[in-house]
Amino acid sequence: MKKRILFVDEDQQRNGSTVSLEYLVKGFHSRGYDTFVLTWKKDPGAKSVLKQSATLIDGTRWGLPSITLHVHFVYDIPVLSWSGLKSVTFDSLKFFLGIMIVFKTIRETQPDVVYINEYSVVQASIASWLSGKPSVAHIRSQLLNGTFGIRRFLLSRLMLTTNKAIFAITEREANQLHWPVNQQHRIHVVGEFFSHTGLTVHDSKKCKEAFGLPLDRSIITMLGGIKDIKGTIDFLRAAEIVVSKNDRVVFVIAGSDYKDGNSGRRAYFHECMRIVDSLKKKGSVRMLGAIGNSLDLILASDIVVSPSPRTHFSRPVIEAWGLGKPVIATRTDHMQDLVTQGTDAFLVDAGDHDSLASCLSTLLVDEQLRDRLGVAGKSRVAEEFDADKNIQRIVDICDSLVSQKNG
Repeated sequence: MKKRILFVDEDQQRNGSTVSLEYLVKGFHSRGYDTFVLTWKKDPGAKSVLKQSATLIDGTRWGLPSITLHVHFVYDIPVLSWSGLKSVTFDSLKFFLGIMIVFKTIRETQPDVVYINEYSVVQASIASWLSGKPSVAHIRSQLLNGTFGIRRFLLSRLMLTTNKAIFAITEREANQLHWPVNQQHRIHVVGEFFSHTGLTVHDSKKCKEAFGLPLDRSIITMLGGIKDIKGTIDFLRAAEIVVSKNDRVVFVIAGSDYKDGNSGRRAYFHECMRIVDSLKKKGSVRMLGAIGNSLDLILASDIVVSPSPRTHFSRPVIEAWGLGKPVIATRTDHMQDLVTQGTDAFLVDAGDHDSLASCLSTLLVDEQLRDRLGVAGKSRVAEEFDADKNIQRIVDICDSLVSQKNG
């Protein structure tokens, strides 16, 4: 009988964590598992890749659009504010209803192992524990500190108590759990995944044509849409400076936007759009919105920028490296751990759009430097982020958990 695995998807859209989930689902499926994904995604495009290798189960029950808790680092809401109190109230509801939804799904699918695709759906670990099924969790980002650190403490305790193994994408994610010495063997640092198989075509000219980008201009790309946590405004302000000196450049932004929400987010969005409108008059910007395949866009690009002011592992960086593209990123803790300055990428301070513009201008006129950075990045990906090798490590551990349970 085939082994079964149930993935719990934490995101409603298709973003970096979804791309990683797609790699995992395909990897387990190709290694003989029957794969199921409990998901709250509604957009067919966001689910299309997952459907190729798994049976998708709609998680929408009792009016809940998702069970993702407001504990992710991007939801940095003061707990004593009105928004904070609302988030805690809704989290409490989603926490207990989420346990029930996942528990019911486990009863229906009878998996051998449950895979939680980020700590923000930690209640899935509790449902697995109550069901007597081994669960593993993937930690892809920093835990929220919060006002008093209570949520972070409770998250850590729940993760440690209910999961048989935890996969962290970097040492920073691993170290935040503070595992007891006798339990440290249960946490595994496994790098993210990259494979060329995600490309639709392997020709940069055809990719440019597919996105409607000019063939005779340099393409500078950021992924993430218009969001404060992605640093979009610094990308656009740097674009203004570069375009004022070089009209043979097009800046491209792909991804969904934060145009609603609190007043700060709305103001940020409108300021970004003011710059976009100015750049559009010169034909120097393209707003692509959500796209189906980031690799195709990166292949069409000459330079990739990751300008996020918040420290986290940036998937576009390794995707650009894997395709031999030069990268500029902000000097966050994660990027300083990852990047060797001037060897495989360039780092600039968050918010310093002048330095970003200067760095872009240097790369635009120095093709040899672009090539050298691209080659070095490609070598890093082959060593640390090969999808087959990293997924096999995870599958082996899950195989061992299944064998232990059945034995």
